[in-house]
Amino acid sequence: MKRVLAYLPLHFAMLVILGILCQFYFKIWQFGFLKIGLLFLTLMLLLLIKHKVLQTLISFFLFYFIGVSSVYIHNDLNYDNHYSKHIETDQLTYLKISKVLKPNTYYKKFEAEVIQVDIIKTRGKILLNISNNDYTKILNVDAVLVSKPEIQSISKSLNPYQFNYKTYLEKQGIQEQIYLKEQDYLIYKNSENTLIGYSDQFRNKVEKALKEYGFTPNELAVINALLLGKRVNISKDLLEDYANAGAIHILAVSGLHVGIILLILSFLFKPLEQIRNGKILKTILIVIFLWVFAFIAGLSASVIRAVTMFTFLAIGLFFNRKNIVLFSLIASLFFLLVFNPLFLFDVGFQMSYLAVFGIVILQPRMYRFWKPKNILMDKLWQLTTVSLAAQVGVLPLSLYYFHQFPSLFFVTNMVVVPCLMVVLTLGIVMLVWMGFYQPPKLLTQTLGWFIQLMNRFVE
Repeated sequence: MKRVLAYLPLHFAMLVILGILCQFYFKIWQFGFLKIGLLFLTLMLLLLIKHKVLQTLISFFLFYFIGVSSVYIHNDLNYDNHYSKHIETDQLTYLKISKVLKPNTYYKKFEAEVIQVDIIKTRGKILLNISNNDYTKILNVDAVLVSKPEIQSISKSLNPYQFNYKTYLEKQGIQEQIYLKEQDYLIYKNSENTLIGYSDQFRNKVEKALKEYGFTPNELAVINALLLGKRVNISKDLLEDYANAGAIHILAVSGLHVGIILLILSFLFKPLEQIRNGKILKTILIVIFLWVFAFIAGLSASVIRAVTMFTFLAIGLFFNRKNIVLFSLIASLFFLLVFNPLFLFDVGFQMSYLAVFGIVILQPRMYRFWKPKNILMDKLWQLTTVSLAAQVGVLPLSLYYFHQFPSLFFVTNMVVVPCLMVVLTLGIVMLVWMGFYQPPKLLTQTLGWFIQLMNRFVE
């Protein structure tokens, strides 16, 4: 543990986090982009001075400033071409769908980019609401709408302990919203597809194909959630069951899913270690397949975070040294926060890292309390300690955000996690099979049976 505490990237990551918090809440940097560059250049030049104490202090301030500047750079409001500085009443506005959100009773919801106002190219995210009664044209990622919208602010929560949707959206970089009916917009045909758009098209085709294999609505909803990262069709009752059983994380593609896939890939590619440079080839293939899964799962922020974290982990495992797993996690944390500092405020990001840190740090100590001689009991005890360590890791966040501790998690994970491993394995086999032939009925029935078992147990 002392080696970990002495690990410099851990100190740098903590300084970056401090800088992110200071800039996000107190807006301490308001001096523009040019001065950011000048200050960075000055600090780099000062590092050339051969004075150990001075170099250490400047290094610490440099990483703190990386956190500050990354928040400033990622804030669209700081750019001259932010839509709010150009949009006026009755102006043609071009909105590009970047994410399909879970709808509510009255509106279909989307995250959109304001890419143009009249002839001016703009930037900035906005929440787009389209009335359910008027929603006949299906809108997917990369669709571009042309409208003359009325921009509205997002309402604050009315009750002191109510979920603050306004604050949540601000942490996603969204400040305002638009309400539209179908007659208020046209779909612009000449839109360019992004990688996320291609991923969305692929997932829509797979989702359409899955409907032909006789899955029940709940089974289909779980398959879409686990393999394609699409939770919009999960019923409210099923969501509540998983939440109350302490297994809601199962329904969102996260570090758990990617970790299981890493284990599966490590097992499948293990024979490669017997050939020359096989271990390098194995690591490269694992990383490639992890990112293929990220594409299949929609390249959402949560999926990219999880795959990035386990990419660092896979590379770290290649070196096979003491504490390398923990060092890899810290390095991935640092990289992700520099890439997008707003990840820090995402509950899923926080819980993923605390859960994995809990497993890496606490699980070996818990496992040493008892070492069963029976192989089956040993595997069961390993699963128990992993589940317990992860839950201890996220306990502070569970109490802070949800004001409860899911006491059923221990029993739930004993059944649900093994079922999840089977479901992910069978699901990936089915997706690969679908690319060439129609999957055999035995495969789809077995997959449906395991999902049904998981749903019924949780219920």
